[in-house]
Amino acid sequence: MGKQRRQPSFSEIVDAVKSSPQVVPPEPTEPGIYPDGTVLAPDRRRYVMATTDISSDYARAAGAGGAIAAWDPCGCGGFCGLTWFDEADVARMAASGRPTIRRTKRAHGSISEYRSDDGRIVLLVEGDVRWGEFFA
Repeated sequence: MGKQRRQPSFSEIVDAVKSSPQVVPPEPTEPGIYPDGTVLAPDRRRYVMATTDISSDYARAAGAGGAIAAWDPCGCGGFCGLTWFDEADVARMAASGRPTIRRTKRAHGSISEYRSDDGRIVLLVEGDVRWGEFFA
């Protein structure tokens, strides 16, 4: 009868994994929300989460201060696409008043703030939010 092959030890498996080359995911190129939580805007600027569920007063102030916005109408995390609004659009939203963020049994809206390295802001508007003539 021949010799049986020895299974590798746990430490040998760990060493093999550590020595294998790391797979680096490709850099995002299309605007949207990525699995690592970053948002890539149409201007190719990268934004990271700063605050979830900001108030309507804060959203209005950010809009008046030059933020851009991305709308995710169904709240799916951007998988079916985002609608982008530039600074001029968001300034008009802010001029129309505060957004109305609906939260009921059947409706859930939210606005989150994302920031870039240079301090610019993207407001991610999800679900049932009304703000001027832009979201319904």
